[in-house]
Amino acid sequence: MSFRNYHTILYFAFFSILIASCNKEYFTVGAELYNPEFEDLNSVVFPVYSYQESMSKVQTNNLPNAHLGKYNDNFYGRIESSFVSQLDVSFINIFGDFSQEQEIKGSDTDIRVINEEEVLSAVYLDIPFFNNTNDADTDGVIDLYDVDPNDSSSDSDGDGISDIDELRAELNPLSNDSDGDGILDPEDDDNAGYDNRKQVYEIDSIYGNRKASFDLKVYELTYYLNSFDVQNNFETYAMYFSDQDFYADGFSGHVLHDENISLNLEEVPVLYYQDDPETTVIETDEIEYYASPRIRVPLNVEFFQRRVMNFEGLDQLKNADNFNHHLRGIIVNADNFSDDLYMLLDISNTQIILEYNYNYYNSQGTATLDDDVIERRKKSSAIPLGGVSVNNFSYQDSNQEVQRVIASSSEGLPSNKIFLQGSKLASKIKLFAENEFDLDYVISDLASQDIIINEANLIFNIDQSAHDYSHDLLPNRIYLYSYDNGQTIEDYNKDFTIDYRVGNVNTNKYIFGGLLEYDSDNIPERYKFNITNHVNNIINKDSLNIDLGLVVNSDIEDITLRRAFSNPKNTEMLMPTSVITSPYSVVLHGSHPRDSVNISKRLLLEVLYTKY
Repeated sequence: MSFRNYHTILYFAFFSILIASCNKEYFTVGAELYNPEFEDLNSVVFPVYSYQESMSKVQTNNLPNAHLGKYNDNFYGRIESSFVSQLDVSFINIFGDFSQEQEIKGSDTDIRVINEEEVLSAVYLDIPFFNNTNDADTDGVIDLYDVDPNDSSSDSDGDGISDIDELRAELNPLSNDSDGDGILDPEDDDNAGYDNRKQVYEIDSIYGNRKASFDLKVYELTYYLNSFDVQNNFETYAMYFSDQDFYADGFSGHVLHDENISLNLEEVPVLYYQDDPETTVIETDEIEYYASPRIRVPLNVEFFQRRVMNFEGLDQLKNADNFNHHLRGIIVNADNFSDDLYMLLDISNTQIILEYNYNYYNSQGTATLDDDVIERRKKSSAIPLGGVSVNNFSYQDSNQEVQRVIASSSEGLPSNKIFLQGSKLASKIKLFAENEFDLDYVISDLASQDIIINEANLIFNIDQSAHDYSHDLLPNRIYLYSYDNGQTIEDYNKDFTIDYRVGNVNTNKYIFGGLLEYDSDNIPERYKFNITNHVNNIINKDSLNIDLGLVVNSDIEDITLRRAFSNPKNTEMLMPTSVITSPYSVVLHGSHPRDSVNISKRLLLEVLYTKY
């Protein structure tokens, strides 16, 4: 007797025993399920089959975040990421105060139009971190640091002055000595040394050691990233994939930055560019505003003077396509990490800042020419990253068990474990039965008993032996969808629940589920999906029992799809964008545990039904 047939017999014997039992109590997460219309609520566990999937590459152009860093997982091995991007010059109209055409022609009516001779003084690459400043009670203290996030009268720094009163008095509600002069706020009548414009941020999406140092390298990209697919006669958008390493493939030009850095998670002070002659204060020494925390590094000034500033008024800067043929973009890479550090960065707000000096005709506000002077002034322009961007992911597997399960699943054998890791590892799930003959038997047997499906839950238990719970890449949510076409299932579509709690991220559609659940000791335990509509359609409406895909998820609302290719068969498929933007990983118990110890933790589908 084959291994597969043996398991089928066991499952149907188990199913027969369970379907005959009545009036079982059933408890959902922490609460008893009760419907007064049905006094005889039954539950039955059905067989589920899991298969491991591995991706050789996924489509990563124009993702909402940029991955950068290196992370060594004790179970999965190492992941390294970098990215490339074009630049968007559509926001640059002129440098200085007048266009190059005006500078060349001059003006018969405006004496101020002169040759401005713009010269760069500094160039910076600004890559903001993702952060939040959620403040539920609007008292000036973000919820992360607020002693009571729902009470503006709370006193987070314990100095006897409420948070809201300190905000109104322009004091620091997180310090009992706002200006640091040694005199506590309640007794200090002069806190002018404190700058109340400064904010405190909760920095998101940085994993590993935030104090680690690393070499940040920025290069000129010499490969032209075409927006449209050359192979399809430019009729569709081009696709770029995670295995494309433009630096390793030799498409790097000039070195724009190469230094060892550490992250600065504080705000970035930005000084005034001009001094106001009407005041005694030297404004160029004063802070104009604070930029949110970010990676901010200097770039090669000579390169940008030669390739950007000197082309003012020429065709190369007239539109994005011209410019992207002229300067094709940048490569951002990182290596030589002192410790694990992996970052998801805000690429949509990343930009290159050009600071330059130029000639300014100063008439001194008078009608005479005697006191007019030409002076050098400072200004800045910003070039956002835009057009095409591509993330590169490099995975180095160190766990042989993962490779073994991938190999056995490719031969059609159900898996004892499920490995989910970012866009690299996913799972395929079959409900009820492994083949169509058995499926027909299960469905017809259940449907013939005249039952109503009250609830159907698909439960994935975490393999605790594979996880250290200080592991900060454990996903707070996983996602279930149609494996064949990437589409959502009906339970997703019919769930309109919204989590209005401030600060909760990726927690809408909580009836559909997939959220991380904890046991009584607050240890991550399992993920559960409510697929009642999906199961009811199969049992009572003759819907197809489609294969389901299972992946980690970073945004339950994002149902856009990307191309992916499986390994080792190189089969093309569609995957949700929300998994490709996520670096998270988890090990779950599969459908076919190898030992009796894990039988109770196996993947299962529990159906609550009522006979009528």
